[in-house]
Amino acid sequence: MYYFTEPTHEALFTLLGMPVYPYALAAAVGALIALFMALSRAKKTGISASAVMSFAIFALPLCALLARFVFCACRVVDVLDFGFGYIFRLDYGGFSIIGAALGVLLSAWIVKKIHRISFAGLLDTVLPGLLILLAACRLAEGSTTNGTGLEIQSEALQFMPLARQGLYSDMTYAVYMGEALTALVAGMMTQAMCGRPRGLSAGTGAIIVCAAQIVWESARRDEVLIISFVRYAMVFSALVLLVMLIICLRRSEAAPRRWIQYIGVFMLGVVVVGVCEFLIDGKIWQNMPIWLCYLLDVFSVTAMAVICLRALHTACSKK
Repeated sequence: MYYFTEPTHEALFTLLGMPVYPYALAAAVGALIALFMALSRAKKTGISASAVMSFAIFALPLCALLARFVFCACRVVDVLDFGFGYIFRLDYGGFSIIGAALGVLLSAWIVKKIHRISFAGLLDTVLPGLLILLAACRLAEGSTTNGTGLEIQSEALQFMPLARQGLYSDMTYAVYMGEALTALVAGMMTQAMCGRPRGLSAGTGAIIVCAAQIVWESARRDEVLIISFVRYAMVFSALVLLVMLIICLRRSEAAPRRWIQYIGVFMLGVVVVGVCEFLIDGKIWQNMPIWLCYLLDVFSVTAMAVICLRALHTACSKK
């Protein structure tokens, strides 16, 4: 027996009798922008328009379904409360960026096999637009009652648009607003990188977004945590960065010494971020200033991103 609660957010308007919510509208507009951006880049990247359209056809359902499934997998209690059918209620919202990212990779791999094109070249073509789509979705979530963590203790971060007035007139830190800004900048930046070595623009965009995801997610304090101090998206982003680093080091045929240096700096950054999360939660030393924890967090993640970017540039220059 399935039972659900109706969505509590007001619809912007109705279309053919169906309610249209801010997130759905932002996603639809962002998807159209992403498609036009990909088609405009196709000739410059050597990818056919038919391959771009094939990617869109596969990515739309796969990203939505995987994003929903991963979201529910991280919230098994909700599935048990509402019934198994809750997983398939896409109209209820609740999507994971982890699942969406997996959907993008799976769709790109399928199109690569069908059209026999470069996997990196296809990602170079579609990723800038997808980052704009991500920015639109995050902006919609951050500007409504969705996607906000608890209030940040540092008053220096309590200002618009990074913070907005919550239901009880307190300033709530909207993490998704920061993620939206990062995705927007990354999308515009990689859109301008057309014509660079294959894989460079897609890799750069992925590194920027993953590194920023770790920082922004560390600011959230809610119930969706692993071992009480780190979020799923942080772990996934760190794994993506590590995998990209290893692939780039292999492609660049780096010497063992370089492997040790790069992997060592990366893992040191991971350790510092983990320690900062414990400090922010007051699990180690409650007198540690919150602003100093975030400063160390940002510095460590920046070092991890720089290492990945250097390895990426070296690998692309070897092609």
